[in-house]
Amino acid sequence: MNLIDKDALVAKIERLRKKNNESENVYDFGTEGALKSILSFINTLEVKEVDLEKEFNDFLDNVEGVPRMWHPDEQIEWAKDIAKHFFELGLKARQG
Repeated sequence: MNLIDKDALVAKIERLRKKNNESENVYDFGTEGALKSILSFINTLEVKEVDLEKEFNDFLDNVEGVPRMWHPDEQIEWAKDIAKHFFELGLKARQG
């Protein structure tokens, strides 16, 4: 399954609507209705957000090995930055 950024998709369609509305081509009049229908459909789609902070803390609480209390706060923040980087990299890879 591929993931897309719903906000980016809606923004792209809105730009198409604006461009279409500025057009004087008689064939573009039907496009407005189609774009509105597409936006209406997209707005019915469910968007799932990921709470990376919560997921990371749950992972640390459940990982076997060294107890979490043995990790200094700086090390935990560093690990969160790494997790966030690779999460975002994964999202970009799926979009590209």
